[in-house]
Formats: sequence, structure tokens, C-alpha cells
Amino acid sequence: MLKSIDEQMTAMLSHHDKVLMVRLDVHVHDRLADNDIMTDFIDRMRRWACGKYKKNKRLGFVWARELSSDKGLHYHLVLLLNGDVVKSHYYVLEKAQQIAAHHAHRGYRSVPHFGDNPMHMMIDRDVQGDYERAFEWASYLAKTRTKDNKHRSDRANNYQTSRIKPRLNEHGDIFTSGDDYKKAIAAKANRAKQVTPKTTATDKPVHMMTDDERQLPLFA
Repeated sequence: MLKSIDEQMTAMLSHHDKVLMVRLDVHVHDRLADNDIMTDFIDRMRRWACGKYKKNKRLGFVWARELSSDKGLHYHLVLLLNGDVVKSHYYVLEKAQQIAAHHAHRGYRSVPHFGDNPMHMMIDRDVQGDYERAFEWASYLAKTRTKDNKHRSDRANNYQTSRIKPRLNEHGDIFTSGDDYKKAIAAKANRAKQVTPKTTATDKPVHMMTDDERQLPLFA
């Protein structure tokens, strides 16, 4: 799980020089055997985030399923958003709470507020130490002592992450601080050209060939 967290944080920072990380807890009704409720939650959050913030084209996430005697079944969730356009965690938390309240019939109980110590962090790609602090903070999700192995079905995971692919620089490595954005875009365009198959005369349907092209196989 730590590897998956690292991959998604790195991928988001390859696309955005700032990434807003928001930690939420999603409390649900006990004895849910699958994780369909989190699929629903992530889908609603993605549509909201990409709709409200037009330049926020992707939503990174990591969640872990947990069962405890005092809190029941709940999910620890970290959301990753474009920090250049989503600058505050406030509306993210507000929307998460609205989802839980308006769709309680689906199994949601609540999304608690963390009080005076809201769990969020703005990660700056160019600030040394930001990534390390954020990764240490997010790695809390990887703990194993209270994972739900009681009600969970064999087909349901105890954790899941988004699958955002990183942006690559002109050398084919993951885009990081100091890389040239224009060169990365140009390199991406060149890679696309290289993998585009060329159509030869013999690849065309017969009805699309010229008279000369129809004769080519005869003299090959």
C-alpha cells in the first residue's frame, strides 16, 4: 500500500506543481461486505471537483477500510487535487458531508469534522521536504491493526487507490521539479507519432486503392 500511495502522490505532482491533500473519514453502516459505497463516494466527489473547478481534471485518492469497536466500520480517505485551483479544503469537506447526509439510504452515516485541526496539506513540488512530510502523513492509512477482516468479502479489498499515470519529461522519466514543461509536451507529441502505425497501400481495403496500388501485390 505504501508503494501505491507513493505512486499516486508522485503522479499528481508530475501534473501539478501544487497538490492539495485532504484527509477525510467516511463512516458507514456496519456489515457492508463490499466497497461499493466508496466507489459511489469517489464518483460523486470526482464529478463535483471536476465540475466546480474546471481546471481540476483529475482526482487522486487513497482509501483504507477499517473496523473498530468504538467507531464501527469506516474508511480513511486521502484526496489529492490540483492545488493551483483548489486552494482550500473547506469546500471539499463540505461536499463530502453533503454526500453522506443526502445519500444516507445508500449506507452512509457521516463524515466527521476534525475540529480545530483539519487534516489537510498543500504540497509544493518545488519546496524541499514537502513531499516527505505529506507521505509520512498519508502513510497512516497503511497500518494493519484494525483492518476489517470480519465482514469483508473475499472479493473486497481493504484499500484502494486511484490509477493516475504520471506525466513524463523529454527523457521519458517522471516529470519533477526543474523539468521543462514545453519540452515534456513536445516529447509526448513525438512519442505519439512514433507509435502511430503507418498505413501502406496493401493495408487499405481494395475498394479504396488506386489502380496502381491494386497492382502492387502482383509484382511484390
